[in-house]
Amino acid sequence: MEPSVEIFSPSPVYARAGWAALAGSLISALCGFRAPLAFIPALLCAATAATLFWLAKRPPIRLGETQFNIGERAIAWREVREINRSRFLSPLILRLKLTNQRYKILVYPGDAKQTESLLLQLRKNSHLATFDGASYREYWNWENQNALRGEPVPAEPPVRMFSSEDEAEIERLYQTLKTVGRLDPGATDPTKTSGAKTSGED
Repeated sequence: MEPSVEIFSPSPVYARAGWAALAGSLISALCGFRAPLAFIPALLCAATAATLFWLAKRPPIRLGETQFNIGERAIAWREVREINRSRFLSPLILRLKLTNQRYKILVYPGDAKQTESLLLQLRKNSHLATFDGASYREYWNWENQNALRGEPVPAEPPVRMFSSEDEAEIERLYQTLKTVGRLDPGATDPTKTSGAKTSGED
């Protein structure tokens, strides 16, 4: 594996929250011997603790110049075709589409600063990918324009209403309309029609 540029490890907050949930589960279980309904929150706390411990044990993500590693799994930047983000703020959940119709779910339980930094690096290095429907070029042009205006850059790119092919077709029709004044080249010129009627009447 190439030398890592940056390493993103899970936040220790998840492990601490997991221990707290486990303690709550044990306390609720002890209360359940006197009040059986207490076993319900005990089970819920146990499930929460298991989820938090699973997140805390997620493998670190290492970013390199030509690839990034999720644990032992290496993915070249040129393999990434799509990066789609879920609506969860934490943990970060990304659905990656790779070459040959392969998919990978990336889960990163980090703090807000590390999460945004990781997402920025993934979008910056995935030159052949789209980000929630926006191409690499469109996304960074959009972000640079917001930065120049001094506006805060949202976490999500703008939603595209048309595909690139549709946009090209609309632009072509618009240029045609500006050039000839109408879209249908076979449309009848009103002045010619008027002249033809006048000649017929004579």
